[in-house]
Amino acid sequence: MTDTPHALPRPTLQPAHRGTPAVRIWLPVFGACFLVWTLSNLDQSIFGYVIPGILTEFHQPIQTAGLILAISFVAASLFVVIGGIAADRFGRGATLAVLLALSGVSVGLQGLAQSIVMLTILRSLAFGFGGGLSPITSAFVVEAVPARLRGLSIGLLQCGYPLGWFLASLLASPLLQSGGWRAACFAGFVVIPLALPIFWVLRRAAPPPTASSMQPAQPRAGVGMLFDTEHRVISIACIVTFFCFAGAYAGSAFFFTTFFTSVRHYSQAEAIALVGSSNGIAIVGYLAAALIGEFLLTRRTVFIIWMVCGAAALLGLLWLPRTHLQDALWYAVMAGFFYGAAAVFPVIIAELFPTRIRSTALAVCGSMPQCLGFALFPLLVPLVVAHLGWTMALSVVVTPPMLIAALAMLAVPNRRSGLALHDSRMTAHQPSIAQTAEIAP
Repeated sequence: MTDTPHALPRPTLQPAHRGTPAVRIWLPVFGACFLVWTLSNLDQSIFGYVIPGILTEFHQPIQTAGLILAISFVAASLFVVIGGIAADRFGRGATLAVLLALSGVSVGLQGLAQSIVMLTILRSLAFGFGGGLSPITSAFVVEAVPARLRGLSIGLLQCGYPLGWFLASLLASPLLQSGGWRAACFAGFVVIPLALPIFWVLRRAAPPPTASSMQPAQPRAGVGMLFDTEHRVISIACIVTFFCFAGAYAGSAFFFTTFFTSVRHYSQAEAIALVGSSNGIAIVGYLAAALIGEFLLTRRTVFIIWMVCGAAALLGLLWLPRTHLQDALWYAVMAGFFYGAAAVFPVIIAELFPTRIRSTALAVCGSMPQCLGFALFPLLVPLVVAHLGWTMALSVVVTPPMLIAALAMLAVPNRRSGLALHDSRMTAHQPSIAQTAEIAP
């Protein structure tokens, strides 16, 4: 995990290194990546909170918000692939710090936009830079933590998503009331000065490459390797799963503030507070997914269960509540299962690909289809809303891809938790000698 440019493969970190306590390696790495992921989601969630204010000021229909999101994520699908490849090629720490700072700049500058076109450009840059952080933070954590804590650590890392939405609601609500949606965007500038100390922490925490890791890069390493005979089915299954999961997420999460103001008739501040607080409660779902996937079931099984339960909870949220409390509770349950499935999915991808293409795999099979799902569904939802209304539109557009994502995950090997990275192809029914050695006293 050094940041010196070279063409050598990234080293796989083990739980401990000669003369270096394991906790001194993985704890700072995890802490820095968790902070990055929380700040990134704080930045990006602000846009979901300020959509009603933007549409009002620029006199735009809800379809415009979908178009802005679609354009943003089409651009982001290119940024994340470039970011993942650059991280593997030139160093993850430096790439991460640059993307984080640029994301904060882009979010903050949205508050100065004087036209809907300029706002769209800045939104595209913000999502692009922020989206590129996902494969890098996941690769950092997967390689730094001990194998037995890998799934739990990735699950905890994904808690940065609801925590970011929760913290953003604490910032956005008072800022919206005092200075409007532009003031809420200025919160993005807070992220910029944190990029350099985060880079410093990652540099110091990264151990030097071991002799065994200093091997020449194989010529097949790269995007092409993802679709060779060995990896093709897994890559396609991951792409379908991430596209459907992200599409369902983008078709719901970014519009729930507008849904609660339009359908439930809450004020904008009340809707923001409800979504933010419920996302805070939903952290329980993320933690449960990580713990159960690590110690009781396989992560693939947890993802499937969480998606099916999330689809059921989403329908419950849309059709059943009659009070503010019921809205909050149903949203928390839905988010805990639906969005909480993200606690296990990134580590599934990361464990199935070699170290030398791990960031690339996370970008191509995870972040890129995620961005494309984010681009399509925000366009689709407003179009269906115009004909069917919010409740029916979210039911028929968001629920089916959630179930498709669960089905596509069945094509991924049912890998046991706690295996070393080099045993990534082992399934729940194929224990290995390496696994036995790892858990032996």
